[in-house]
Amino acid sequence: MVSETDREHLIQFGKHLKSLRLSKKLSFRKMALLCNLDYADIKHFESGKVNVTLLTILQLAKALEIEPKELLDFRKDHDKSPLINLSE
Repeated sequence: MVSETDREHLIQFGKHLKSLRLSKKLSFRKMALLCNLDYADIKHFESGKVNVTLLTILQLAKALEIEPKELLDFRKDHDKSPLINLSE
């Protein structure tokens, strides 16, 4: 079972993923093709229903043509304090 805090992190990640996808003008289906995933998976990630794996993050970043760390920088849209410090 996922805690309320963890659920909120998944939702924030999903919103950030959606924002990045839309900024690249990618549909669910196009994004899924680029990631070799089902388009429903992309919908689940964006809605915060699924805890994304490291390998999936790498696939998403490649499809978006960004560094994986940019996907993990989802708190910038909601809170200036980092969730985790990636520089350590």
